[in-house]
Amino acid sequence: MGAPSSMRLYVAGGAAALLASTGCGVDFVGRFGGTADLPGEEGASATLSVDDGTLVGAVVTDSDGYTLYSYTRDSARPSESACIGECAEQWPPAPAKGRISTDGVDKSLVGRLKRADGGTQLTLAGWPLYRFSGDVDPGDVHGQGANGTWFAVRPGGGRADALPYGTDEGTGGLHEE
Repeated sequence: MGAPSSMRLYVAGGAAALLASTGCGVDFVGRFGGTADLPGEEGASATLSVDDGTLVGAVVTDSDGYTLYSYTRDSARPSESACIGECAEQWPPAPAKGRISTDGVDKSLVGRLKRADGGTQLTLAGWPLYRFSGDVDPGDVHGQGANGTWFAVRPGGGRADALPYGTDEGTGGLHEE
């Protein structure tokens, strides 16, 4: 009975090779649980955490404590980023280099995508994650609701719906204190 199990390994290996060669990658983090290193990116790392004290409630933050956002024009299935060029300058993609760890975020929801510009970006529940250039300090949520398309990310991968500065379309960082 050794032949059938060997055959399954060959088929599984072939399927993985086919997915890799067609660009349909398997997440290094998430579906398999835990954390993992991407080849060639040893030493770099990222941590996704939860900040319960923002003006919009609990949101996901990066290693430096900055709020992470999702963009409604992106796709979660498959994970694809529509934010390129000037957009990516104002909304820098959250880099996914090396080891990824989580604190308060379900590891099985965390993944990575290969961007059109060659970078690797963190995803949560399939949604690409971004910082906002207008967030000056950790915990800022100045990008919340910007243009009706940018929203802080909740720990489960959904988006925050509160608009802390009292405008229907968010602030994009343009509020008065």
